[in-house]
Amino acid sequence: MLVLIGGLPGVGKTTLARELAGRLRAAHVRIDAVEAALVRSGLVAGQDDVGGAGYELALAMAGTCLQAGTDVVVDAVFPVAASRAPFAELAAATGTPVRWVRLVCGDRAEHRRRVEQRHADLPGHVVPSWQQVARRDVDAWTEPHVVVDTAGPDPLGAVEAALTAALTPEATRRTGRIAAATVHREGSADPGELGGAGDAEPVGRAP
Repeated sequence: MLVLIGGLPGVGKTTLARELAGRLRAAHVRIDAVEAALVRSGLVAGQDDVGGAGYELALAMAGTCLQAGTDVVVDAVFPVAASRAPFAELAAATGTPVRWVRLVCGDRAEHRRRVEQRHADLPGHVVPSWQQVARRDVDAWTEPHVVVDTAGPDPLGAVEAALTAALTPEATRRTGRIAAATVHREGSADPGELGGAGDAEPVGRAP
């Protein structure tokens, strides 16, 4: 299985992806680590010069793991459709089930707090400011995907439940795709949402 976790910086992608990979016994491919390595290697002058190279390397890493029979969890912003399409193509080429997860933080104040309190944990990695995050342009997600609000009580549990539902024969017969779960707090404006809802299928809400 290939699980792709996207969302704006500071919504909790890496924390959730690391925990999910541990539970699935999957490889965890973190785009920040790949891009930081490119900077440290001297192949690019700085993080702003990485461009799509980080995604290309992450794609190659994911492909190598999948071909070896290892499940993969990738965490990245996935800001544009062009950054997502190659991973969908990889899944199709390897006959691997693919699951898209889009994380949001429905509490804007909490999202800002997380961003402003972040510190780079990798040499060569620079964390963005809140202003950069708030101004970031992203494409709407058109892929069938799960939407999880990390300001909710149990985002990891929500992702696991949605992935489990997606693997059941009933869900496959009913939708032919992911049985997606949207987990938002009632009344939240979802200011941290990455792009539009696309094909997310709301099946429940957190209290």
